[in-house]
Amino acid sequence: MQLTEAFKIIDKRLTDFNNELGFKKVEETDKSVTYTGEKGSYRLVYDSESTIIAFECAYSEAEKAEFNTISRSLFDIDVIDERDAKSTANEVCDELERMFKSRKPVDLDKVKMPKAVSRGQAKRGALSYDVDSLANRFGALYPEFKDEIKLNIATYGEFLPETFFMEHGNDKVLGIIKNGTAQEQKKLFKMLGEIFEDGTNEVQDVIAVTILGEMKNDPAMMEVADKYMTEYMSGPVHEVNKITAKKNGLTKKLSNPPAYKPKKNKSFSLANAIGQDNAAQR
Repeated sequence: MQLTEAFKIIDKRLTDFNNELGFKKVEETDKSVTYTGEKGSYRLVYDSESTIIAFECAYSEAEKAEFNTISRSLFDIDVIDERDAKSTANEVCDELERMFKSRKPVDLDKVKMPKAVSRGQAKRGALSYDVDSLANRFGALYPEFKDEIKLNIATYGEFLPETFFMEHGNDKVLGIIKNGTAQEQKKLFKMLGEIFEDGTNEVQDVIAVTILGEMKNDPAMMEVADKYMTEYMSGPVHEVNKITAKKNGLTKKLSNPPAYKPKKNKSFSLANAIGQDNAAQR
């Protein structure tokens, strides 16, 4: 199937929703199709290298839009058929209904940043750092990401760390590890290390797998990480990176792993991180 043919099938399935929500197709290229209206804009973007089709949205007109990726699906043109195209269209319809049918454009000024557990509470063991704490501390360290954090919350009703870091935060993190100054690198790992040390299972999982697992055992980046990681965080990060450096079935599991439950003074269990040893699913 040609991509243009797939887009036609999807477009036909979207007709009723577009009419109801006031969207019109404004652009179609050899890799994407874009719709816009008073409620906002959305588009489908195909990546031929990864054979992934991304569904992206914005709460503004297409010309002014800063699109955010809402979902990604495998869409191999060489093997898909009409049924697959219709299935993708149905998924888009579900997202359109969730995001636009009953929602108004988001005023990010009215969306509050997540609250962080205080250092004192975490050190005393009264409370543990959670994913909201990670969002708060990341936004404080890198204020240019506050709007993206707020948009993540507005879109999903809560902060989804995997989505935020995979789509936005990880580029910043990896950029600092690769090309940042020693001071920038030290600040980054100090923040991540503090949260990991006294964090919940979920936030430890996000740091070790979703964020630092994206180093994929690159020697130069791992050398930088080893300069600043705490001993407690170093073990899990190294074990995860040995897996993420390889392209196999476990790598896919690591992209959305169940939470592991490491205990202090004990070694990190990679089996828990990738869902083995009867780890509980999220």
